[in-house]
Parts: sequence; structure tokens; C-alpha cells
Amino acid sequence: MAVSPPTTQNPKGRSGQLSREQVDALLEKLRDPSLARKFLMDAGLIDSDGQLSPPYRSQDAQTA
Repeated sequence: MAVSPPTTQNPKGRSGQLSREQVDALLEKLRDPSLARKFLMDAGLIDSDGQLSPPYRSQDAQTA
């Protein structure tokens, strides 16, 4: 699940910033656990087992 870019630029001309409405819509979609899991996997934060991807694991967790 990819986050779509804003359709219009905000008044200050910043690019890549989501509007409050876009954030709220994403949070509403991610209430579904399967969509939330897919989102985290697509973002590279977790693997297929639901574990944090290596760059996000703490040193303590890697040695345990």
C-alpha cells in the first residue's frame, strides 16, 4: 500500500508533505490489521514473519 502524494501543493509550496486529511485517511485504512501489515512490509519496516527488518532491530535483539 503506497501513500499517494498530495494532489495539490500547500500554500507554502513544500513538496512531499501530507495534509491532515491524507494522514487521517491513511490511519483509517490502517485500522485493518492486514492492510497495516502490508503497509509496514511495503515500507520495509517488517519482514514476512512480522519481525523488524535488520536496520530497525536493536543490537540487544540481534544478539538474543
